[in-house]
Amino acid sequence: MTMIRCFFPSAILFGMTAISNAQWSYANLHPAGAGESYIEGIHSGLQVGYAAVGGGFRCSLWSGTAASWIDISPAGAQAIGTYANLGQQVGYAGIGGTTHAGFWSGSSASWVDLHPAGSTQSLAYGLGGGKQSGFAVIGGVTHAGLWSGTAGSFVDLHPTGASESKAFGLDGAQQSGSARAGGILRACLWTGTAASIIDLSPAGATESEIEAASGGQQVGRAVVGGVTRASLWTGSAASWVDLHPAGSSESYVYGVEGAQQAGRAKISGAFHAGIWSGTAASWVDLHNILPTNFNESNAQGIWHDAQGVTFVVGYAYNTTTTRNEAIMWVRQNPNDFALSLNKSSVAGQNSVLGTITMVETKPANTVFTTYDNSSLVTTPPNVTVLAGQLSRNFQITVTAITSTVNTTIYATRGILTRTQPLTLIPLVPTALSFTPNPVTGGMPTSCRIVMNGVAGPGGRLVATFDNSAYAVTPNSVTVPAGASSVTFPIMTVVVTSIKYVTVTARVSAVDKTGTFRINP
Repeated sequence: MTMIRCFFPSAILFGMTAISNAQWSYANLHPAGAGESYIEGIHSGLQVGYAAVGGGFRCSLWSGTAASWIDISPAGAQAIGTYANLGQQVGYAGIGGTTHAGFWSGSSASWVDLHPAGSTQSLAYGLGGGKQSGFAVIGGVTHAGLWSGTAGSFVDLHPTGASESKAFGLDGAQQSGSARAGGILRACLWTGTAASIIDLSPAGATESEIEAASGGQQVGRAVVGGVTRASLWTGSAASWVDLHPAGSSESYVYGVEGAQQAGRAKISGAFHAGIWSGTAASWVDLHNILPTNFNESNAQGIWHDAQGVTFVVGYAYNTTTTRNEAIMWVRQNPNDFALSLNKSSVAGQNSVLGTITMVETKPANTVFTTYDNSSLVTTPPNVTVLAGQLSRNFQITVTAITSTVNTTIYATRGILTRTQPLTLIPLVPTALSFTPNPVTGGMPTSCRIVMNGVAGPGGRLVATFDNSAYAVTPNSVTVPAGASSVTFPIMTVVVTSIKYVTVTARVSAVDKTGTFRINP
């Protein structure tokens, strides 16, 4: 999650596109008016980096789109952001002609200067748990260091006998980076003191360095056999894993989170952004997602949200605009899915059709758990999408109710949960009609009651009555199971003048009336 290292001896120099491949897509986050732009880190939905604006580099913060770009550089300073973690950003800024390490909390005004007293230059690259890691130039020598939120908290991690040292990654109580000893740059790990250093340089390496760390993993590079190789460690030199992709001439890792690593590999003479999942063979080339007018790309950081969506950030060179542009690659969780219902509301004991639709097919059956948040709805305990298929329907049955209830249908698999609201409506009469109408006294007429839904098992009892002595209406009728109406006869009596009869149907305390005429 850190940047390609650029160090300056005194002062700092300074919308999702519909293209996808196996569920990958990319967003160009280059801000309007910027000469060039770079993203160096990502966390909690925020991307941090820098952009060339107004003749200098500005520390930049995005929230997923080019339009979301904001300048968080300290007032009057040029700045570069290198890493983000839980709403904070770390990096460095040019203050009074000197590069100062510092961190932000999402705004220019939140800048905290970490520059240690007596140093001539300082830069910060790691952030987490209230601490920051980086380095400072002290007495002309670069010293790895650790801060706890203030300039005065600087802890010098520079090991005895080293000619230079730098800390980049910060992972809990551990700091990682490199130290040059015996003329060789060696990947190393500290736990808060200079004396705690552990040499992670793999056997046979002529140079190595840690660029980032997370979850007990350290990533960076090692030169072995004359080739710069993307590298992964888990706390010791012996744990080194060579991530160098087949067919590439050099490779680097700059970001790590969970089981994945992000970086770049040189393929056919050009750098390609990509990610790994712990082995060289797992390399995924993300450069191929970009349009052909991008000829090189670099991945600097990686983050996964709570739904398992993968975000990879970096930049790519656009030959059309002749500049580097901030890029974010996005891959939906391959286990992601959608839940839909064929109705948003249901009356009586009608059934509802639910559908689970997956992002991509799987070679084996995929099982989902379904349920609701009330005792009024029944879903199957499990819904299985068969191997090679994208979706599966399932039936939801509803209990009869007497008042409107809002409920929610859930489908879950692993960390992913999808919901759909469902409104349950009582089964009530909506219309009464009579045939014939008018009817001659002494003859029957048929009354049809129409409901707002179908009756469930056992049917639905409807209370019926009229307001006249000239008709004989039953006290109740039953809407058959699976039917939405019932028809029954009403006998009339002989009359000497025109009479009007009003019939009432009552279900769930809801009345519906209809009127017919009796002729002499």
